[in-house]
Parts: sequence; structure tokens; C-alpha cells
Amino acid sequence: MGLIHFFRTPGASATAANTLLQQAREKVSADIQAIDSEFCFNIKSADNLTTKETSVLSWLLSETFEPNQFSPKSFLKVDDGRTLVEVGPRLNFSTAWSTNAVSVCKALDSKVSNGSNAHDAILYTVTLHLTSASSPSSCHLCTTA
Repeated sequence: MGLIHFFRTPGASATAANTLLQQAREKVSADIQAIDSEFCFNIKSADNLTTKETSVLSWLLSETFEPNQFSPKSFLKVDDGRTLVEVGPRLNFSTAWSTNAVSVCKALDSKVSNGSNAHDAILYTVTLHLTSASSPSSCHLCTTA
């Protein structure tokens, strides 16, 4: 099947986003005007998920009191004045959170299983959209080698 993505917003509290914004202005560029965020849940499954399994994953990963802030589509819109930065573990790296999430899915009889069986996992990253006054290329956050 490959990767299935779910998104939950926000990826950082208002306080954390403001702290990150101040640090980004000091260390990266004073032109950064705003930071928006979301969690991206990357689910690797050996097989297609059934409607029931998708529903269970949605229930597990969404916030109980804010189900409208969870979606299979990103909440963040990219335009000319924004830079996208994704922060998190590599997709081939298993974290404690991933191991626990997969264990819960196994207990619920889902096809999402532990890496030792089908090399499947659930990982999450935080996606940040930085809005700057200048062009995105002038905000040197990522470089390619």
C-alpha cells in the first residue's frame, strides 16, 4: 500500500508557536512574520486499509473534542510567501511513540503492524509553514547538498 497521511492542526500550542516564531526571527531571519503548524501522521501499511480500520485510526489520532481539526488533507496552504519545514524522525526510524501506536493498532486487530512483522509503522512529524516578508528563497532554512 505505501504511506497514508492524516493531518491534525495545530501542531504546536499558541505559546509554543510564539516562542518558535521569536527564535526563528532571531536565528534564521527577521523577515519571518508568522508560523502555522500541523501534525502529519505517516502510516505505513502492507495492505489497503478497510473503512473500519481507517475509522479506527482516525479515532485514535484525532482530538476527542476537536474532530474537525483532523483530516486526510493538509490544513496548511502553500503560497509564494511561505516556506515549508517538516520536523520529525526519518520514516525508516521507529520511535517509542510509533511502537506504542502500532501496539494499540495490533490490539484493535488492525493491519498496521510492528516493523518486525511487515516493516510497517506509524510516525508523526510536525509541519511548519513560515510566512516571510521576503521571497521564500531568502529565508535560508533548508539547504540541499
